[in-house]
Amino acid sequence: MAATVATNAAPTLSVAARAPFLCSGVAVTPGGTLFLGLPRFPGNEATFSVGRVAPDGTVHPFPGGSWNGWQPGQDGSSAFVMVNAIHIFADGTLWAVDQGAPPGSRPEPGAQKLVQLDTATGAILRVLRFPEAIMPPGAQFNDLRIHGDLLFATDSGLGGIVIHNLKTGSTLRRLSAHPVTRNDATHIHKGSGGRILQDAQGNRPQVQSDDIEVDAGGTWFYFAVPAGPLKKIRVADLLDDRKSDRDLAALVQVAAEIPSIGGTCIDTLGNIYLSDGENNRITILAPDGRRATLVQDPRLVSPDALFIDRGRTLYIPCSQIEKVPMLNGGTNGTHAPFLVLSLPLPDRLGSLRLGAAVEG
Repeated sequence: MAATVATNAAPTLSVAARAPFLCSGVAVTPGGTLFLGLPRFPGNEATFSVGRVAPDGTVHPFPGGSWNGWQPGQDGSSAFVMVNAIHIFADGTLWAVDQGAPPGSRPEPGAQKLVQLDTATGAILRVLRFPEAIMPPGAQFNDLRIHGDLLFATDSGLGGIVIHNLKTGSTLRRLSAHPVTRNDATHIHKGSGGRILQDAQGNRPQVQSDDIEVDAGGTWFYFAVPAGPLKKIRVADLLDDRKSDRDLAALVQVAAEIPSIGGTCIDTLGNIYLSDGENNRITILAPDGRRATLVQDPRLVSPDALFIDRGRTLYIPCSQIEKVPMLNGGTNGTHAPFLVLSLPLPDRLGSLRLGAAVEG
């Protein structure tokens, strides 16, 4: 069992934003502007998908216009359809992961995409779409990270890792539908209090490789399905095209057994922050295996994708995803406002030192 470190007094959570729709992602510019990812889950169909938080706290569609006005039956190639993740990296631009179709549906051609936007003007800087060799039928983008020229994305539909070189345009698909990237029969996706998540018919979610991190040195790639475990593999091995998926699978290590999580982030000292959906808390996993509870609060209902800004403030979207019908026995228990909470990171928790944001 991993050691648990003694911690100081728990940091105080503040409300950073109140979203009108289910919010699973938050990203913050170097200047402090908040952006929200607002996915189109059942019961939250009216969402405008990506929002910018104004100084008065109101949330506005971003970038505006047709990008935020998609309706079923419309072309989704130049509109946000199902934004599962957002992120801001070192250059201050916003990336949005659009799965291209609401849950339970298949995306139309061109609808599934990765979109880069200018946070000041809303200009679309880049739209990445990939052929079936990279994203075969059933593949579904989940989250992304950037390190240098490399963009890493997980496929939670089939299981797999996509690596795209932003400079050269070359792309690799690794560990495609391999058991190491897929949910197993042992780890069960749970919500608050350990409740097993399932729909009205008792069907449990089938989410494959989901959460993703790359450490500050670009050495280790971490990934997990929501129910765990957390796994890792060297980036150099993923990039070695002489290695087959079978070769790579033999190199994947289990980094840690974890509770069911909604999201992660990593700091410059290699600490991984886990959104613990079973216990309404944020847990820190140190590189040496030690663990510490950063904060625990009943408002942390389905804490999701975490974000550390340049001032070392941690942002936590409380998505309430465990209460959507497909995970809550057919009943929609979500309600607005959907909180984004924040707290300044202490320099340490007991003997565990905490770092700053890894910006990519």
